[in-house]
Amino acid sequence: MKLNPLWDLFFAVAILGTGFWYLSEVQARKSIPILRQISFLSGVTLTFTLLVGPIPHFAVRIFWVHMIQHIGLMMLISPLLVLGAPITVAVRSEHIAVRSLIRLVGGNPLIRVLFKPQVGFVIFLLVLIGTHFSPLANWGMTNPNGHCIELILFLVGGFIYYYPVMEGNPHPFFVPYSLRVISLFAMMLPETMVGFFLYSGNRVLHSLPASTTMQMGLADQHRGGSIMWAMGMLIDTIWIVMAAKDWFANEQLLAEVDDELPADA
Repeated sequence: MKLNPLWDLFFAVAILGTGFWYLSEVQARKSIPILRQISFLSGVTLTFTLLVGPIPHFAVRIFWVHMIQHIGLMMLISPLLVLGAPITVAVRSEHIAVRSLIRLVGGNPLIRVLFKPQVGFVIFLLVLIGTHFSPLANWGMTNPNGHCIELILFLVGGFIYYYPVMEGNPHPFFVPYSLRVISLFAMMLPETMVGFFLYSGNRVLHSLPASTTMQMGLADQHRGGSIMWAMGMLIDTIWIVMAAKDWFANEQLLAEVDDELPADA
């Protein structure tokens, strides 16, 4: 199974275009902390690495490489992009077309509801489970176009999930800090369990090429599961710590405001 080079071109244009746009917004980025800007550009760079070049061409044949794409796009790159405050930059854009587009999209009630934390949680969970334990899993490993559509689902599903539980962008709905931490903790369970089931299973969950034996396919699946099991927990812990830090900082700010209020207020 070979990947159509047009997918390389599509992803390259989309990723590089996004990176160049972000860098071109000099005025809009002035209020964005440098660490957040580095976060966004790191996400763009990692996305290019995972979607353009040799890695995607190996991933259509080797399951554990596909799992690296999955973990990278859904659990690492998506939050890195969110932390880079791209929507804040778009809202403050120097380009009228960008501001108009973001207002049009952001004002759509159907789009807005996607960024409710509970909706994002369900979308993330459906993508996570569906791409590994449904016919979609086999389609993604036997059809090159299906494989690339899965990659887009990973990135979009991850962005929708992490958007309301991380700081940096305008939120269409208020999300309590406690709920953000709880959501991230709760998502760790299905993520690690998917990795565990892939690692411990004794049946290959997708069709194998004629040149690959069942033993080889099962070993490949176990390797992919172990990577997700270990790396998923590590990456999730980082985002939980960051969300908890934001929560504590907010509580401290509220306490300082209360201290400054007059006693008879």
